[in-house]
Amino acid sequence: MNTCIYSKEKFGNASSEHILQNFLGARWTSNTIATNAVQEKFGKTIDVALEQGLQSIRNLFGTKGGRGAIGPSLKNIESSQGGKYHVEPGGKPKLAEPFIKSTPLESGGHEVQVKLGSMNQLEWAIAKIKQQFPDATIDFEKIKENLVTEKAYLDEKIIYKLGIGGKDYFRGLLKSIFNLLGVMNTPLALSPEFDDLRKFILEGDAEPSKYIRWLNTDEQINIPRLSDFDHFIAVFTKNKCVEGIAQFYGDIPHLIRLSDGYKGVDFSYSYLVNPFRSTKPAEIRNPPNFEKDLLPGFDNHAEIPNEDVWGPYKTRFSRILKRYYDKADKERIGEIVDEVLIPRTGELFTPELIDELTKEIMKYITHRIMPKK
Repeated sequence: MNTCIYSKEKFGNASSEHILQNFLGARWTSNTIATNAVQEKFGKTIDVALEQGLQSIRNLFGTKGGRGAIGPSLKNIESSQGGKYHVEPGGKPKLAEPFIKSTPLESGGHEVQVKLGSMNQLEWAIAKIKQQFPDATIDFEKIKENLVTEKAYLDEKIIYKLGIGGKDYFRGLLKSIFNLLGVMNTPLALSPEFDDLRKFILEGDAEPSKYIRWLNTDEQINIPRLSDFDHFIAVFTKNKCVEGIAQFYGDIPHLIRLSDGYKGVDFSYSYLVNPFRSTKPAEIRNPPNFEKDLLPGFDNHAEIPNEDVWGPYKTRFSRILKRYYDKADKERIGEIVDEVLIPRTGELFTPELIDELTKEIMKYITHRIMPKK
């Protein structure tokens, strides 16, 4: 029989619990640390909160879950010009509703331009035009004949919003740390020393500041890496405390303290995941080059996000985006080369072909460097 590290109930077979949540691309699971009832409760509450907090970054990156599923689209995201978009995984925007632009003509009529996210929005667009011009005669078939499908770069900013923090977000984060302790040392995780922690993860009856610290520095943390976008969690002993760290997407860190009166044997457990799975291996349990003594001290950092925190975290988010755009630029230029050259496989590499390739690459580069309104 197994004992649940959260409810302390005895149980036999259970579904596999991800040590680090599935949506982050992690694949390490255990069916011996949590009952199905506890897993179901977490799956509807604190796991959702953690996922929603990091959803914008995951959507932009387009990373898959540990079971291989692509993430959800973001719905009705506003743009800098007031439009609304559905953003598919990988940061691919589509109009959430028809965009209607009318220009008065000297003759007294109007020229109407319509942009659609898909053909399914055509009738919706017609209804909006009729509402704007109730006396107009609209030739539905002629409109369909004049529709043009085109692929273009967006000329406005999509406004992503992050939800980092909050009680349930941190309960989900702490769950991953406690899962790691539980799978590596179940008897220790079941000790009364962690009863307050397990109650907070289960019920949320304390403040996150008891267990979590926000870093007030933007310095890179000395932890193992597989890529620029890794997830890393660890739990370890330090100065008679049981502490930990969680860092998402290579630069979103939090320091953790699970207990401040530990008297047992020293230990250190960690887990490293590359969510893009572009390295071999793509994840490592207990990477050998983790040095817990080089981590920032828990007591030296902020209990709540304040003016000392937001500057460093803004710098961290900026670094994540810069790394992402560097990666995306390389991938997009590779795609452009394929789009131009593959249809012409076997043809001579003519000056005209080189010119076409150069124009397409410059179009992308110009779009990237031009300031958006």
